[in-house]
Amino acid sequence: MIPPGYPAQARPSIVRPLWSLAGPTLSALLAAGLLTAPFGPLVSAITRDLGLSTAGMTTTVVAQYVVAAVALVAPGYLLGRRWPTAIALPALALLIVGCVVSAFTPGPALLAVGRVIVGLGAGTVAGVALALSGQLVRWRSRARLALGLALGAALLIGPVASGMLAQALSWRTVFLAEVLVATVALFSTIASGIAMWVVRSSRPNPPATPAATTPRPGTTRTGGPGR
Repeated sequence: MIPPGYPAQARPSIVRPLWSLAGPTLSALLAAGLLTAPFGPLVSAITRDLGLSTAGMTTTVVAQYVVAAVALVAPGYLLGRRWPTAIALPALALLIVGCVVSAFTPGPALLAVGRVIVGLGAGTVAGVALALSGQLVRWRSRARLALGLALGAALLIGPVASGMLAQALSWRTVFLAEVLVATVALFSTIASGIAMWVVRSSRPNPPATPAATTPRPGTTRTGGPGR
């Protein structure tokens, strides 16, 4: 409740266009695929080449990624509501760096480092995508439903696609393919960020109006004492 005599101000909610979700959504789908990608034929290929046991593979490739990703989903969501492009771009850069490190790792230790870096970026972009999906006004419910279904599909496709690449080429190719997808997501996020900035800058400024005030008790509308 606004006290009498004080300006009645309301902070407008942020509304995003539907197309602003393109880059972050692609990034979130990649993050989901990265979670389940190590399962299947990719596991045997990595354990064979790097001399990892099944337990070591779980700790190095899966657990490191999950812990890092979960830790940054909430910060990515909170900060992404206000600065989606500024938060998503560094996160995608981390994701790309982590995938490159994982692709060219000579041993398990560096692979674990790469997975942590990937997880940090993946968790952040997933949070940004969730934040943007809640700022689409009339598209909000449908966008969140579509995002949830797409994330579920990415979880299922991850091991299939990674297994096919690992068998056809090598397990390192899987991480390089992820670099390609992350790069596409990076440029999509840059393009949508520039477009949002142009749209925001082209909007005419509203005319300045005096702040609405509520008359104080005992005064008339003209500000004189009541009689």
